[in-house]
Amino acid sequence: MTETTGFSGHVDEMLETFWELREKNDLSRNSLVREITRDGLDHLESTRFLTWAGDTPVLSEEAEARARDIVRRHRLAERLFRDVLDLSNFEEDACTFEHVISPDVEEALCTFLGHPPTCPHGRPIPKGPCCSALSKKVCPLFSSVAHLEVGSKAKVAFLKGSHVDKLTHMGLGPGSTVRLIQKRPSVVIQVEETTLALDHEIAMGVFVKTTS
Repeated sequence: MTETTGFSGHVDEMLETFWELREKNDLSRNSLVREITRDGLDHLESTRFLTWAGDTPVLSEEAEARARDIVRRHRLAERLFRDVLDLSNFEEDACTFEHVISPDVEEALCTFLGHPPTCPHGRPIPKGPCCSALSKKVCPLFSSVAHLEVGSKAKVAFLKGSHVDKLTHMGLGPGSTVRLIQKRPSVVIQVEETTLALDHEIAMGVFVKTTS
C-alpha cells in the first residue's frame, strides 16, 4: 500500500466506516457523527479528505482511493481466513491484515482466491486491476463447478449471479459438498442425496474449492 501524507491507521478506519455507511445509503451527518465521532468528522473535514456538496458528504479523490484499498484488502483477508484457513473469528485479524499487505501481495491473494466478488458477509469486494486482467500468475483456489472434472468432488465456497436465491432454496450453498456428474448438455451435480441439473450459465456462478 502506498503511504500518503495525512493517512494513519485511525484515518483508515474512519474511511472504511464511511465506505460501509455509503453502501447502506446512510451518510447523514448524524450517522457520520455516531459512527466516526464528531472529532473524527472534524478531522476529515479539516484535512479536506471529506467535503460537503449540500447535504451529501464526498471524499476527495485521494481519500476515495485509500478507502477502496482498505475495504478491498479487509474483505479479501476475510475470505482468506474464513475460506482457506477455516477460521470462525477473523475480524480482528482482517483489520490488522488490511494495513500491512503490499499491492503485489493483494493482487496475488485476489488471484489465488479466484477473484471473489463478495466477502463472507455478502458485501462486494472492490475490484482491482488483477480482476480485469484475469491474471494467471497464481493458480486460482476457486473455480466454477462447471470447470471440475467429471466425477470429482468439491466444496461450495460462494455463489454469484442472479440465481443465488434459487440455488440456496435448492439446498446448494456455501459449505455444501458437490460431485460433478456431467457437463453437457446441462451441468448435473449431486448434492448429498439430491441430483440437480443446472443450465451452464447458472453453474458458472457456483464457485467451489476442491477437496481431497
